[in-house]
Amino acid sequence: MVGIFQACVLTVLIETPFLSFWGYRRPRELALIVCTNVFTNLLLSLCLFTVLPRSPLWILAAEAAIVWGEAAIYARALGPSGRLYLLTFLANCLSFGIGLLLT
Repeated sequence: MVGIFQACVLTVLIETPFLSFWGYRRPRELALIVCTNVFTNLLLSLCLFTVLPRSPLWILAAEAAIVWGEAAIYARALGPSGRLYLLTFLANCLSFGIGLLLT
């Protein structure tokens, strides 16, 4: 079973290199990606363990909200970009899928 902090570290270790591979590798961008992922991952975990039902539908809805939130943060800091939204979605799918495999 992966705990809250392990899930957070895993998310950062997956999504940061993924977005870096696609060109977001300046120090400011990397710091933004790490901080955003730590914030959203811990928020999601807190909600899932305390408030939201842990059903597949709620988990997918919460994950969709996280993608939207991360994309909004990135758009605000880096400028709006459909490409960045798509990459945010793919990075989250990747980390979610790997997380599922590990649990």
